[in-house]
Amino acid sequence: MKHLHDNHYVYIEPFRPPFPFLVVLGVVVVVIGLTADWLNGLPVQFVGPVLYPIERLLNAAFFPDAQTALRPNGSALLVLLPTVALFAAIYFGARAVIRTAMRVLRPFIGRR
Repeated sequence: MKHLHDNHYVYIEPFRPPFPFLVVLGVVVVVIGLTADWLNGLPVQFVGPVLYPIERLLNAAFFPDAQTALRPNGSALLVLLPTVALFAAIYFGARAVIRTAMRVLRPFIGRR
């Protein structure tokens, strides 16, 4: 918004988004997309061969009929990021549940 002050200069207020986290999230998504596109253009495949055995084991355990394909670098990166996030969420969630259970059960166990 423009405001006219007594000295007749126009002061332009900076834009303040209502949800700044969404702006940061949008930038992160664009950067990851550009990185994936750049990785797909590389002649050497290194992310796909690293992800392939992990993805094959997970598919064999949870989806036995699924066929696992060797992915290009960028596509493998886009599969790897949510997989790592899922495992991190499971790990930290289980750790929080175990710590909470230990705190709740501590008065009933161990005092000898």
